Amino acid sequence: MNSATAAADIEESAPPNAALAQSLVEDMSALVSPPDIYLKISDMISDDSASAQQMSEVIMRDPSLAARILKLVNSSYYALPSKVDTVSRAVAVIGMHELSSLVYSMCAVQSFSRISSRVTNMNTFWRHGVYVGLAAKALAQELNCLNTERLFIAGLLHDIGTLTINARFSEIAETAIFNAAGNEALVATAEYEALGFDHAYLGALMLERWHLPKATCDAIRYHHQPVLAKVTPLEASILFAADVLANYSGTGSFSEAMTDQDEIPREISECLELPEDFDKDSLLEAVDQQFIETIYLLLA
Repeated sequence: MNSATAAADIEESAPPNAALAQSLVEDMSALVSPPDIYLKISDMISDDSASAQQMSEVIMRDPSLAARILKLVNSSYYALPSKVDTVSRAVAVIGMHELSSLVYSMCAVQSFSRISSRVTNMNTFWRHGVYVGLAAKALAQELNCLNTERLFIAGLLHDIGTLTINARFSEIAETAIFNAAGNEALVATAEYEALGFDHAYLGALMLERWHLPKATCDAIRYHHQPVLAKVTPLEASILFAADVLANYSGTGSFSEAMTDQDEIPREISECLELPEDFDKDSLLEAVDQQFIETIYLLLA
């Protein structure tokens, strides 16, 4: 992705205090810059000429990362019929794009966890991100979308901007979370009123520096307002719906306070063309089966 183009796309709808948001991203860039292995894999995927063996050789430079990837590939997340015991075999079985998404996810969790704040319970934060990611991917599969692995990454990182806001503006964040009483959209509104931007906009700026696809950054930018998404309103709507399902689940709630929103709004359902007999409880049951093992391996 051309980072200058992505930044320009975000600037087209820049909020009142975009300059402050940009300065926060600059301040955080050294702390949460993508590791070399992430950039190398990203370049290989973009180039489209790398072989499975070349990708596996890059991943094997980090034995800890390779071991965690193999554990996740052999977990219930994939439910493969036979054990995968090498990274090159993992590439062959699940594909380069799927494997790269695992690398992206593990590197992002490791890097962004360096942002600490007394306001943020990191365990709750990542539980919510993983759950939204799994729910988004499950929804995308239900809708027969292509490249469903990028929906997992988008869900995992959709609230990444809150880490910076909570660290730098802890009083504003604490008040917003308390007053929201489990309604995540109210947190975003309070952030916007106090700072001139919200965590969704800030998160999109931060992830543009990680060279995430334009569609993923756009979906994250508008996950509270999918109708405004300029690139992929469908993916933004999937994130919105996955957020609702995660907060409804209890297991993946963004806060300890339970939200009173337990249904996907009609306009979102219509955008997604969900069938009338869509069974959210069945989808969440499938997500629950993957959740514990997935979060354990991502956070290990």
